[in-house]
Order: sequence, then structure tokens, then C-alpha cells
Amino acid sequence: MGPGGCFLLNLMLVFSTAVTTSASSWRSPYTNFDQQPDWKTQQHANSEFNQVHRSRQNLIRQTSLRWQQTRLSAASSSRFRYQGLEAGFYYSRVFYVTDNGADPSGQKDSTEALQKTITEAFAVGSAHDLDPGIPDLGGVEVHLEGGEYLISAPLQFPATGGGNIVIHGGTLRANETFPTDRYLLEMWSAAGIQRRSNRTVASLRDRSHHSLNCLKDYIASYEDITIRDMMFDANFRGGGLLIVDSIRINVENMYMSHYTTDGILVEGSHEIYIQNSYFGQFITTGASPLEKDSSGVAINIISNDNVVSNVVIFSGAVGVQVSGQGNLLTGIHAYNKPTDLGGIGIFLQLPGYSQTRILNSYLDGTGIVADDPAQVDISHNFFNGDAYVLLRSSKVDHSIEQVTIMNNMFAGSWRGTPIVQLDQKMGSFAFVDRTIVDQNTAYGMKLKATVARATVSGYGRKFSTDISDRLLFPNRIQNVQYSLFVPTSNSYPRYALRSVQDNRVLVEADCKVSGTLTVVVDQSSDILYTVGSVSA
Repeated sequence: MGPGGCFLLNLMLVFSTAVTTSASSWRSPYTNFDQQPDWKTQQHANSEFNQVHRSRQNLIRQTSLRWQQTRLSAASSSRFRYQGLEAGFYYSRVFYVTDNGADPSGQKDSTEALQKTITEAFAVGSAHDLDPGIPDLGGVEVHLEGGEYLISAPLQFPATGGGNIVIHGGTLRANETFPTDRYLLEMWSAAGIQRRSNRTVASLRDRSHHSLNCLKDYIASYEDITIRDMMFDANFRGGGLLIVDSIRINVENMYMSHYTTDGILVEGSHEIYIQNSYFGQFITTGASPLEKDSSGVAINIISNDNVVSNVVIFSGAVGVQVSGQGNLLTGIHAYNKPTDLGGIGIFLQLPGYSQTRILNSYLDGTGIVADDPAQVDISHNFFNGDAYVLLRSSKVDHSIEQVTIMNNMFAGSWRGTPIVQLDQKMGSFAFVDRTIVDQNTAYGMKLKATVARATVSGYGRKFSTDISDRLLFPNRIQNVQYSLFVPTSNSYPRYALRSVQDNRVLVEADCKVSGTLTVVVDQSSDILYTVGSVSA
């Protein structure tokens, strides 16, 4: 056992002896509660009790002082910490930012002190790796001690990379000179910058130069990092958190505000979990007059295989913007900039490769936009305030493939807003494959679906029904099931399907009858599978 351990052991023995001795020597001057002590006896008892109390308080103060000295010494340099381990001196691996001079009152610039603390935490020695080349820091913590810290430049993770570290417990706030194209905390290594031909932070948001496929030489720099229990205030000067070339990062219980670019930008990363957090460019509870001027994106994901769950987005132009595959969005409550003002709740901006699931979310006044969606599941959500789903053609493609929009609830203001809409300004959808819009409910909005049912009754030879008001796609009926019910006639008329032009179904009988035509139509696919054969 090293000198620090001996000190703590001796301290525990002294404390135990003091308490035991005092407790055994002090006895109540009377045991019969009906027998009242004289004032001298009572005064002596009180004196002994106060003496024990003072000794205990002194011992606590000495212990606290010694602990503070140990922390200050340990935080003085990462080199000391590593040598201390070799000497057998055990210490806490919690790095307190105030030990390096950070101002928790938010009055002075704490950039240098915070950066120093982060660098020291990453410099902790380790004999283990996580993913190859990523040092395992053993669970080290950077503790912000509940303070709010003013910064004038981005806090950056060391270029050497690392993992198994927690940063938590405080507020980061940009000052008036913070660069408007940067993020309060940036997780981007030098190797990652080099692999991207030295692109700037601002250029990461530009998708015209971005390849969504994983680079062949992709190497993660950061892994198993938790950022939690913090507020990021960008002060309308840039963004909150930047995560690049990282895997298995947990962002939890965060409050992101006053960003003009992104609350969080995730680029080229995998298995990033963003959960139980709040986002707003303006801090409001809704219907703010400032909302019309909002421009920020709360969560911007240009990556694959990530999860956003149980987050509230109360302000900003876009709630969640996704430009990657295999992402899951669930439990999103978005009431940011309304659709009527140009806002979007969830934006799937990856034409032809969406592969995204949107489940159990609440879109309030702001809806979902998907560009040329492919393999998208939108299910069990609640759309309020005339919010709807918009399927939009893009410059890249004009197709909708394997999209499911089912079991959602829609509520509106009886303006006749369709629950699902098409935007074909960039070109009509030339190809629709296995797309199902069905089994949704609407209150105060107009139902749209790819499956529709209708009946028409009357007397005559031609029975016609127009289902265009219910069907999503114009003139795209691919399958029809129909029957003609003739209850009172003694004859058995022959009848056949004649036309499905412009979403109107026409069935004609060989004679006039009094009957009811029932049809079920389907627009879900341009691909019809042929089973069997036709012969003479």
C-alpha cells in the first residue's frame, strides 16, 4: 500500500477511535426519564457532547482538505498521474475543470482551462485499446461541477483519439467572438481531416461534396464516449456538438439552444445514440414570433446506423435531418417551425437510399419530407395541426420504393389537408414499387391511401366509381378486385372490368340489372408478378 493508502487507513482508524472512545465515555446522566437531572449535570453532559461534535467536524474538515490537495496535485499534470500509478498511489480519475482555473460563474473566458482539462483526461495512460488504434481511457471523467463556462473557441478532442470517457455536469456558452461556422465541442481527429482532403468544419454540411458510402480506409478515432447532463448555448454563433469518424457515442440528457447551424452534426460515424434531450434555436414553448426567422437544424445526421430517441425539438427550421442509411428515429416530439412557414419536422434527404424507420413520434404542426424515398417505414405516429407526410421527387431520381406509411393518426383543422402528399415539381414519379399507404386515421384532414374500397348501386349496364379523391397516385391503379351483387334478378348477368383510367373503375354487364358494384383497388406497385398461364 502506497503513502496515500496509508494516510487514508490511518485517518479512518483515528476517526473510528475518536468516535468509539467518545461514545463509550459519554453516558446519559440519568436513565429514568421521570427523574430530572440538576442543571450542573445537564451542563456537563452538553459540554461533552459539543466536544465530540467539534472533534468530528475538525476531522471532516481535515479529510476534505487532504482530498482537495490530492485532487490539485493529481490534476497538475497527466504525467504525475501516470507516475503515481507506478508508485502505487491510487487517486480519482475524475478531472475537475475548476482545478485548471475554469470559471464556473460564466464571467470569464474558460476556453483554455476547459481545453487543458480535456487534454489531460485523454492523456491518461492505458494498456488497452477499444477498436484497434483507439486507446481505452478506462472510464475517466471530465466533470464540469455544475458550472456555466464561457468559451471563445471550440473545445476539441485530442487528435490522437480515445474512448471510454464521460464528460458531464455543466453548461458551455459561446461568447460574442465565437466563430460562427464552428461548434462548441468538436470530436474530429487530424486523421479524419486528412482523409477528407482537409475539408473545413463548415463544408461538412455541404452534401454536394460528400460521399455517403463508407470510405475504404475508414478508421474511427473515438469510441464509447458519453456526453450527458449538459446545456450547450451557441449564442446564435454556430452549432453545439460535432461528431465525426466516431463509433458508439452516447449523447444523453442534453439541452441544445441558440444554434444557427446544427444542434448536433454527426458525419461519417456509426451507432451514435442521441436520446432524452431537448433542442431549440429559440427557447420557447411554441408559437413564437421569432420562429419564422429560424434557420437551424436540431439534429443533422450524415451517417449510417444511428438512433435518435425520446427527444423534444421545440424550435428551428428543421427538427431531424437524415442523409444516411439504417437510422432509427423514435419518440421524436417536434413542434419546431410550422410547415406553413417552411419548416420541416423530419427531413429524409437521401434520394434512393433512405432505409430509415420513423416510429412512435409526435409531429405537431410540422411534418415529414422524404426525397425519392426507398425502404422507409413511417408507422404508429401522431400528426397534429395539419401536419402531413410529403413524398418529393428530386433531381437525382423520380421513384418511390418499398415505403410503408401505416397505422398513423392525423388531426387537423378541417381545411381539407391530405395526410400524404406528392411533390413532383422536379419530375413525375416514374416508378413506384411496393409502397403501401393504408390503415391510417384522420380527423379534420383528408385520407389518402394506395388501397381504396368503394361501392356503387343502381340500375343499368355500366357501373362506374371514381376513387381519385381517396387514392394517393393519379392514374396508377395496378390491381382491382370487384363483384356485382344482383339480389332480385332471376338472371345471371355476365360482367367484366372495362377501364381503370384516371382512378375510375368501370364495370359493364351484358344486360341492364339492378345491383351493387363493390371494388377494392391497389396502387402499391408497378411490378405485377405473373403466376400461372393463359391458353386456348
